[in-house]
Amino acid sequence: MSPWRRLKVGSIIFGVALALGLALTLFGGDGGDTKGKAVPETQAVSTPTAQAGGSGPGTKAKTVRDGVPVGYPRTKDGAAAAAVNYQVARSSPGYFTDPALRHQVLKTVMTSSALANQQAQDDQSTKALMAALGVTEKTAPEMVMRAASLGTSVRSYSAETATVRVWMSEVVGVPMSKSKMPVSGNWSTYTLILQWEKDDWKVATIDLTDGPTPLVAPDQSPSPSEEMRLANKEFEVPRYAG
Repeated sequence: MSPWRRLKVGSIIFGVALALGLALTLFGGDGGDTKGKAVPETQAVSTPTAQAGGSGPGTKAKTVRDGVPVGYPRTKDGAAAAAVNYQVARSSPGYFTDPALRHQVLKTVMTSSALANQQAQDDQSTKALMAALGVTEKTAPEMVMRAASLGTSVRSYSAETATVRVWMSEVVGVPMSKSKMPVSGNWSTYTLILQWEKDDWKVATIDLTDGPTPLVAPDQSPSPSEEMRLANKEFEVPRYAG
């Protein structure tokens, strides 16, 4: 993927940094070259975040294909809703553990010219991530992988191409004793270039940078792994991609 996230070690354990870096690297990527140029806006346009199922003011998806809401309006709001839902679809546990699901999602959201490259990149990254997390077929159901949009900004728009920035919060890890990576949180900003293809918005490229990151309250501490494990089972993942 381009650009690859630089893995930060700092004062935390290298294994945790490696696993988290791999996870967040996967969320980003570079599917391929865009066709045509978007018309820049004089000012970034804030767009309401899409809700579960691809809904939002005037942006409800027409249907669901392979677990992903599809069929968006050819508007700024439609492009923003597609960007959010497509990125969240690439953030489900099944996307990381089930190659068939991953390939279905990519076939649904990527442009035809970007599909093969993105699939090869995501397959390689998920394999590395599972190894870094120590996830096996037996422990895969315990893995926590959640992402939620905090907001969107349409940076440029034309009837053919749109550039959308999505500010997201992500939670990833394995809530088990002696886990190689305890459940950890991160904030990121994704820049997705979308193209109008086959009567819908499709992803041509995905770029990832650090997002605006809030201060964790000093009186807060991480929940015990058992509490996190139970919460992961109790609270359903938004129905984007399984």
